[in-house]
Amino acid sequence: MRGFMLSEEQIKKYGEDGYLLLENLFSEAEIGRCVSEFEKVASVDSPELIRESESGEVRGHHGAHLTVPFFDRLVRVRRLLEPARQVLGSPVYVHQFKINAKRALVGEVWEWHQDFLFWKEEDGMPEPRAVNFGIFLDDVTEFNGPLMVVPGSHREDLYDADPVGEGTWESTLAARLRYRISAGTLADSTRGSRIVAPKGKRGSVLMFDCTILHASTANMSPHDRRMLFVSYNSTDNPLSEVPRPRPEFVAARDFSPLAEVVHGSSLLDP
Repeated sequence: MRGFMLSEEQIKKYGEDGYLLLENLFSEAEIGRCVSEFEKVASVDSPELIRESESGEVRGHHGAHLTVPFFDRLVRVRRLLEPARQVLGSPVYVHQFKINAKRALVGEVWEWHQDFLFWKEEDGMPEPRAVNFGIFLDDVTEFNGPLMVVPGSHREDLYDADPVGEGTWESTLAARLRYRISAGTLADSTRGSRIVAPKGKRGSVLMFDCTILHASTANMSPHDRRMLFVSYNSTDNPLSEVPRPRPEFVAARDFSPLAEVVHGSSLLDP
């Protein structure tokens, strides 16, 4: 990266593979603050909080940037905004903000899926002009349920996934996903490709296309694998009306372009 801009080589790799690992993008102090703010909101029962089906432990929390000033600043930092605007070619807004807890030993799977399929069917997103940034709040290893992707799968047509479940917005976030990819579809997508699981130190960021196939296994380690996701959509790609819109904290309908936050060398600076 040059400053906060992706290099030509990085843009090419992102275009080919559909993902890019940006190492050590956030400092230890910044990540520590992210964790402390997350654990605060995760300790309070609210509609934004999703729990694991088996253990009842926290699975994730949505929309904290709407209520926590630190997270509102986080989604506006140039470290995220510049690459998002580069690959989408336009101003952006936050479509979705979530933190997945993936608690030690009890963090359940996220089945194979494409984010855009949810956003198209549930939220009315017209085109796949969105990008995800997954911030590692813990070291990601092969043992604690790393996010897995199929490189190049974003260049294929949208995969078929028959909806299952009751059709509630909660069913789009549970361990049994409403739009999950079948074994046959996954096998087809990996012909000529492979499955990879990018790993790294906390503070690193996994940038990935909204149509890439991805999943994560259960956390079988004694350590949490918390990950914060910011999903930016192009302001040229606003959501259309849908019969049952998901809550604002799950899928935003304020399409105003984000203004960069002004701070010093650290996100912790005023």
